[in-house]
Amino acid sequence: MFNEFHHQVRGRGHEQNGTRGQDRTAYLSRHGVQVLCLADGAGSAEYSEFGAQAVVEEGCALLAERFPDLIASTGAEEARQLILERLLIRLAGVADKQGCSVPELASTFLAVAVSGDRFIAVHVGDGVIGYVKQDRLQVVSTPDNEEFANQTTFVTSPSALASIRLYRGKLDDVAGFITMSDGTSESLYDFRSKTLAPACVKLIEAVGKPRRAQSKSSKYKKRLRKLVDTRLRSATKDDCSIGILALRT
Repeated sequence: MFNEFHHQVRGRGHEQNGTRGQDRTAYLSRHGVQVLCLADGAGSAEYSEFGAQAVVEEGCALLAERFPDLIASTGAEEARQLILERLLIRLAGVADKQGCSVPELASTFLAVAVSGDRFIAVHVGDGVIGYVKQDRLQVVSTPDNEEFANQTTFVTSPSALASIRLYRGKLDDVAGFITMSDGTSESLYDFRSKTLAPACVKLIEAVGKPRRAQSKSSKYKKRLRKLVDTRLRSATKDDCSIGILALRT
C-alpha cells in the first residue's frame, strides 16, 4: 500500500500578471489501483488550466480502469495510443463545453499507477518522474525540452503520440515515486547532470511514514503544502506542482 501526497500552487509570475494558475494534480484509488496524475497547462493556451484539470481526472480514471490491460499489452505502441486517445476524447468534450479549440487546452501529462507488484508511468512533455529503487534515487523520465528550454510537447501536440513515454515495471525494492512540473523541477532537478536533488528522497520517506490518526495526517500534509507554497514557489515564477506515492513503512 502506498501513501500519497499531491499539491499545486499558483506561480509568482501568474500572481503578478493577474493570470490563473495552470498546474493541476489528482489522485485516485480504485479497483486495487492507485494512480497519481500531474499536468502543467501551456502558458500560450488560453484555457490550459481546464485542459490540465481534464487530463489529470481522465488519466486517473483510465489508468485505474485499464491497468491490467496496459500491463499485459505486448505492444507499447497500442498502449500509448489508447492513453492518448482517451485524453483527447475528454479534451474534445471540454473544448465543446468551453467554446474553444482543443489546442487551447494544451498541457503536459505525467502519471504513475501502482497495483500488486507492478507499476506504470506515463509522460508527455516537460517535468520529471523519478523513484527510489534499491535505496537509490533515480530518474524514470526526463523533461523532453532539455534541448530547448521554452519548447515542449503537449497532449494536444501533433507529435504527442510519437513523444509519449510509457514505462512498465516491477515494484521490487521500489520505495516510492515522485512527479513534478517544470516549475518544481527548478528546485529539485539538475538539468546538466540529469539527476534529482537528494531532498526528493526525504520527501518520499516523509510521505511513506505511517499516519496513526486523521489529525496527524492533516498536520503532515499541511507541512508539505507549506514547503511547496514557500520554498519551491520562491525559486521560480512558474506554477509549482508535485505528486508523491510512497510505500507505507
